Amino acid sequence: MNKLIYATAFTLVIASTVPSAWAKSPNDANITHLGKSAAVPLDALVPDATHKFDVHVQGKALSELTIDIPEDVSFKGITVKNKSGQKIPATVSVNDKKATVAFSEPVAPGNSLTIFMNGVNATNTYDYSRTLHYRVSTKMVGMNGDIPLGLARVQTYRD
Repeated sequence: MNKLIYATAFTLVIASTVPSAWAKSPNDANITHLGKSAAVPLDALVPDATHKFDVHVQGKALSELTIDIPEDVSFKGITVKNKSGQKIPATVSVNDKKATVAFSEPVAPGNSLTIFMNGVNATNTYDYSRTLHYRVSTKMVGMNGDIPLGLARVQTYRD
């Protein structure tokens, strides 16, 4: 029993001397990145749902977003709002399964955007739950080419 007490005490002393790493908020990053994503409503069978995801602009100003649409997903339109809920003027064009959102004025670093994909219909709703992946990339002011941000993952469920 004494050995167990000594081993526990020794482990606690060693663990308390190791410096801890302080996790930073993803919003403190120096690069533009994706944030939260969601489906409203969550039910996969509801037609004309809204899928949304956040983009946190950091580093350089953002001039354009490109969203790859999954094969069996259709939508009616895209709206962009800032964190205050104000609509951001943008031109949306869809070519095949790629939506491009071009901002009338570059979005300055430090801003957070929410991208609303309105009227989403997913034709393959046979699963009880489904995760849709939207590949998102950006164009920054003063840079050529697209910069991939990653996947906006939108989870839906079936009751």
